[in-house]
Amino acid sequence: MVAELLRLRLQTIANTVRFGPRALLVSVVSILVVLLSSSALSALAGGLRGSPVDDVRALVVGAGSLVVLGYFVVPFARVRPPWADPRRLALVGAPESSVATGLALGALVGLPVLALLVLSTGYVRAWDETGAPAIAAVAAALLAGVTAFLLSLVASTLNTVVLTSRRARQFLLVGGVLVAVLVVPLIVDLVRATWTGSSPTGVVADALAWTPFGAALAIPGHLSDGDTGRVVGDVVIAVASVAGLWWAWRALVARAFRDRPAPAVGDDTSALGWFEFVRATPAGAVAARSLTYWMRDARYRMSLVVIPILPLLVVPLGIAGVSWHWLALVPVPLMCLIVGFLPHNDVAYDSTALWLHVAADTKGSADRLGRLAPALVIGVPLVVLGSTLAVWAFGDWRALWSEIGIGSALLLSGLGLSSIMSAAMPYATVRPHDDPFQQPQSLGSSSVMAQTVMIGGALVAAVPASYFAGRDLFGGDVSAGPWSLVTGVAVGAIVLVVGVVVGSRIFTRRAPELLAFALRS
Repeated sequence: MVAELLRLRLQTIANTVRFGPRALLVSVVSILVVLLSSSALSALAGGLRGSPVDDVRALVVGAGSLVVLGYFVVPFARVRPPWADPRRLALVGAPESSVATGLALGALVGLPVLALLVLSTGYVRAWDETGAPAIAAVAAALLAGVTAFLLSLVASTLNTVVLTSRRARQFLLVGGVLVAVLVVPLIVDLVRATWTGSSPTGVVADALAWTPFGAALAIPGHLSDGDTGRVVGDVVIAVASVAGLWWAWRALVARAFRDRPAPAVGDDTSALGWFEFVRATPAGAVAARSLTYWMRDARYRMSLVVIPILPLLVVPLGIAGVSWHWLALVPVPLMCLIVGFLPHNDVAYDSTALWLHVAADTKGSADRLGRLAPALVIGVPLVVLGSTLAVWAFGDWRALWSEIGIGSALLLSGLGLSSIMSAAMPYATVRPHDDPFQQPQSLGSSSVMAQTVMIGGALVAAVPASYFAGRDLFGGDVSAGPWSLVTGVAVGAIVLVVGVVVGSRIFTRRAPELLAFALRS
């Protein structure tokens, strides 16, 4: 079985170049692109030969770990099943162990492994004059290559065997994009070492050296330092990672052989969901419907996924040298701004369901107030609990006044402006049940104008609270802290009330036009 799978793999590769000059051209160009790009990276790594050990470790181990991590992330972007999809052999009756071994060996023949071979030459050359034995660099490159290969094998099989939902794969793609954040501090290190001549920080390399992605790559550096304990730890992590990945691959093959699609189970419709927890009023009905949409609609869930990810955006700044002390105060106001921004196009998200509001002659005030419920359910705990956690990380509880004040101003003013903009300037958005990643193009400047007014207006409303916060935290004026809280909550509440009143009148006056827009877009 193993030999037969290898033969099929070679035959598959041969078939790609036998059917016309176009297929041959695509194959040749693909091979050249992989060779040139991997050779360029290998040359950059090899150019570090003779550099201090810390510089080699910071750049080579950091970049190499991200390459290994990329081998795990990229397969989730595939749409077509990989060659090593075990489901194709599930009905043949072949032994699972033979199929797992044969598919793995067959997958070795391909461009990803060719790129690993080229990159490993530059990696070995980079450690040439650091005092680490050459055999250790070769063994580390081999372990890292096997880890990267098994990661890609497991990821591609997970993508096809386990994650059968297209939407689930798209969520993983969002997580893969976030991995790119780790590239920023590595680029900072590279620029610092290349342009300024100073030593890189090596924070990324030190962190990833404790993970399966960088443990093997860090072995030569710790050997040259004479750190036997870290060498043993690196070897244990690397070997255990390879063993664990092989076990995971075998388990995925076994699952592909045994599992069958389970019958769909209908949702329990006996309960009323959020409608059981709200008052039987027009505003309560709109609030329950909005809460239900935010929980079940993929378009809202995709927006909500961004909120817990926002704190990661400050990580590259901290690694690049910005004080972690002050960065601790940044994520909560940023998240409050986004939560206040989310309902700004809520009417367009309703699509044809908006006729329920128009046909029932729903008052504008009930519509505007009900739509605020999901954002307030998320935003109020975020301001209180998030600010408390941020100030705890900041280390000075005096900043709690300012953190809550700024967060409240951004959240409440954002919701007030959203109440106006969603009725006054809706723009085309993703229709229900469509791919949430495929945002339609909006004719004119309505989308840009609405988003600019939203963000700009919320930031302006937070200026008074920010002013008093600056006097408190930077000027040492202790009495300014409570004023930051008072002005933040007061200005935010005023903008919220005015926004609801104005938005209610606009919605009542433009209800037929909004319905026509929803049916048209």
